[in-house]
Amino acid sequence: MTLDPSQNETWRRDSGGMVSRARGLRARLLDIAVPQRFVFHHVPKCGGTSVARALRKRCILSQATVHPEASFRAFEAFTGRHDRDAMLVDVLDLREQMLLYLMYTDTRCIAAHVGFSETAFARFAGHYKFVTVLREPVARFLSHFAWSHGRHGAHAMIAEPFDAFLETPRAARMGASYVEYFSGLPDRHDLRSAAAIDRAVKGLHRFDVVGRLDDLARFRTDLKREIGLRPRIGHENRARGPRAGLRPADLTPEQLDRVRALCTPDLAVWDAAP
Repeated sequence: MTLDPSQNETWRRDSGGMVSRARGLRARLLDIAVPQRFVFHHVPKCGGTSVARALRKRCILSQATVHPEASFRAFEAFTGRHDRDAMLVDVLDLREQMLLYLMYTDTRCIAAHVGFSETAFARFAGHYKFVTVLREPVARFLSHFAWSHGRHGAHAMIAEPFDAFLETPRAARMGASYVEYFSGLPDRHDLRSAAAIDRAVKGLHRFDVVGRLDDLARFRTDLKREIGLRPRIGHENRARGPRAGLRPADLTPEQLDRVRALCTPDLAVWDAAP
């Protein structure tokens, strides 16, 4: 059946009204179910996969993430670039833009591999709460290497053997992951400088909840106080492959000293975190 112009306009007006009413009802239901909006900043290999999934399950009606692999592949396709190591840094801008998009859509739970955004904080502090969880930096570094080493086809694969990797610029950046995630600095900034470390510490002190992987009970209590949720956190995303479960005890004293030196920026942030 074809509607004449007057009928078509009536249909559009009524349809828009129904859509608006449905959206309003959904918003009211969300205000009851998930009244507090929040961002969980997921630093790799800090137990964040388990935390993110637990939080998203509790906010199933309004939740989203930014997948590292998918966002990298989208960036790769859009730019046509193939300089992978540089792209691992440059893709961070895209992820920040995706975070801002999700916040502007009023997504209640955003759990993503995305760094602290000064822009997001300036526009949404007070409306959104900011959450993260940390892990002792040397253990985090080793877990990150174990997860990425030899993972063929993955965007962030580490190809070098352990000792060779420790001498790469990527290893130096990986030892400053907390600085990268919480300083809010431009991607090409020197993350190992004292100024960058200080900014990361100050950035973390602006968070509403900063948990530690070795004290998840306290983390869950803080989540309940700040966002009204106390999720059941399992244990997912264990390292697999050629160096599964790499620990400090598996290293020689020389290797451990080298890793600790690489992690100097993150150790400083860890020690000063709230």
